[in-house]
Amino acid sequence: MPQTVNVGRRLIAFIITAAVAAGWAAAQAQTPRVLGFKKQFVIEITNPSPLALENHAVIIDVAGIRASVAADFNTYNYALFEEKGGDYTLVVSQADDLDKDRYHDEIVLVRTLPPSSTTRLSCYYSPDRSFQLMPTQKAYARSAWETGGAEAGWESNLAAYKFVHGRIEFYGKLTAGLILKKFPAPENRLQDWGMDVVDAGDSAGLGGLILWDGGTRVPLFGASAPQAKLTVLSPGPIRALVKAEYSGLRTAAGEVGLTVFMSAFAESAVSRNDVVVSAKAAGPVTIGPGIQKLPGETWSLDKDKGFLAAWGKGAENAGEVGLAAIFRPSDFAGTDDTAVDRSIKLGGRNGRKLTYWVAGSWERGITSPGVPASKNWARRVEELAQRLLVPVKVEFKAK
Repeated sequence: MPQTVNVGRRLIAFIITAAVAAGWAAAQAQTPRVLGFKKQFVIEITNPSPLALENHAVIIDVAGIRASVAADFNTYNYALFEEKGGDYTLVVSQADDLDKDRYHDEIVLVRTLPPSSTTRLSCYYSPDRSFQLMPTQKAYARSAWETGGAEAGWESNLAAYKFVHGRIEFYGKLTAGLILKKFPAPENRLQDWGMDVVDAGDSAGLGGLILWDGGTRVPLFGASAPQAKLTVLSPGPIRALVKAEYSGLRTAAGEVGLTVFMSAFAESAVSRNDVVVSAKAAGPVTIGPGIQKLPGETWSLDKDKGFLAAWGKGAENAGEVGLAAIFRPSDFAGTDDTAVDRSIKLGGRNGRKLTYWVAGSWERGITSPGVPASKNWARRVEELAQRLLVPVKVEFKAK
C-alpha cells in the first residue's frame, strides 16, 4: 500500500527523527504550518482512465513546480499532505538528484489512483532550512558487491534486478522485503529470501539494451561490448535508482550517447528504464531491450498493446520464470531475433526520452502468476501494460 501517515487535526509541533519514523506524534495544532512551513501550493494528479492504478509511481518535475507556482520551492524542506474534512494525511515522497549537482530534479511518490479521478495533494514548504523524513524503506540500490560480478543492483520490496556487463538479470523473492544488503551471498542456490532465477548467458537477459546502426545490431552487453559508467543515484526508500551512461557509440550517422535510468519503486515488481538519447545527427536512433529466449518457452507479442511476454525454464534449479517488456506502441519500430534473445526496436531521437519497463515472475515466489502459469503470465503482463501506459497528468496550482 502507499506509504501514508494519518495525523488528523493534530500535527506535531517539532520534528524528531524517531517520532517521524514511528508515525508523526500528535501535538496541538490545526495545519501543517505548525511544522514551520511558510508556503503551500497544490499538486493535482489525474488518472483519465477507467482503470484503478494501484500503487502507481508518480514522478513530479521540480523545474515544473518552480516555473509555474513556486519559484522559491525548496526540495530540502517540504512535505505533501492529503486534506479531507480538516484532517491531514502525510503522503511520503522522495526527492532525487539525477545529475549529482546537489539540486533535486524529481520528486517521486507511490499512490493508488482511483478510476477517472483527480487526486489533490497540498505541498507545504519553506524556502530555507531543511529536514528529512525517515519512512519505511521499500526500495534500495547499491554498486558492485563482488569482483567480476554484478556492477549494480536495484530492488523494490517485491523484486530485485542486477546489471552485469550491460545484461539485466532478475532475483525471485519468497517474501516481500529487501535483499541486496545481504550480498554477497550464494545467489544461484535457494536462500531464505529466494534466489537468482535468470541466467542470461550470452543474451540480453531481462532488458539489456541494443543499438541498431542501420540494419546492424550493436549489443550494449557482454564483456566485449561498450561498457557503461554506472552511478547509484538513490538508495531508496521509495525509488531505487541507478544510472548507466554509454558515450561515443559509433554509427554511420555519427556518434550516439545513451543515458539509462533504471529504477524500482516501492510495492512494484517492475523495473522502469528511461533512456535519454544524445546524438550528433538529427535522424532517428533505434534502440530497445532484448528479452532472453527461455527453454521450452511460450511467448506472445502485441505491438498494439505494447508488450512482449515469455514463460519458460529459468536458471538451473530455479524452475519456471516469466519475462516481459512493456513499451509505448507509438515508439514501436519492429523486432529483431537472434538464437538467444528477441528484441523490441524503439524509435528515438536526439534529446528525447524513451521509457520501457521490464518485469519478471518466478513460479515459486511472491510474483507467481499461478496455474496455468504461461497463460496467466501473458494475461498479467497485458493488464500491467494497460496500467503503466495510462497517461497520468500532473499539474500544479497556486493556493
